[in-house]
Amino acid sequence: MKYIWLILALLLTVLIFFMSSRTGGSSGSISAAIAREIIAFCSAAGIALEGDVEHLIRKLAHFMEFALLAYLWCKTYSSFYVSVNMSTGYILFICLFTAVLDEFVQFHTPGRSSMIKDVLLDFSGAFCSWLMYRIYHWHG
Repeated sequence: MKYIWLILALLLTVLIFFMSSRTGGSSGSISAAIAREIIAFCSAAGIALEGDVEHLIRKLAHFMEFALLAYLWCKTYSSFYVSVNMSTGYILFICLFTAVLDEFVQFHTPGRSSMIKDVLLDFSGAFCSWLMYRIYHWHG
């Protein structure tokens, strides 16, 4: 079972890089389609959304994919019985390094931009997930 967590973490990392390597037009059309579906769903539920919903969805997706990545790395290290003190630095470094490489890939992709604030957003998702995982296991 321990290798499943490792494989899932690696697959998510590949997916992150794959999505970052899509051109700006391709990435934008995916975000726009998801935004339309969410707006339609919220409208049907009587919820009015204001502002740039597509931008919010993109940023939330960044946060959540890195939150999931950190969780998968936490489960991976835990399944290999690596101590909390030892694994913490590795998990956070891997997530930060992945976020930096993600922006590097976007910098070299036509129609995409690379921003430091996206690295911070990605790492914030990873850090929040790691922190929630540690608090849960500390109290659990």
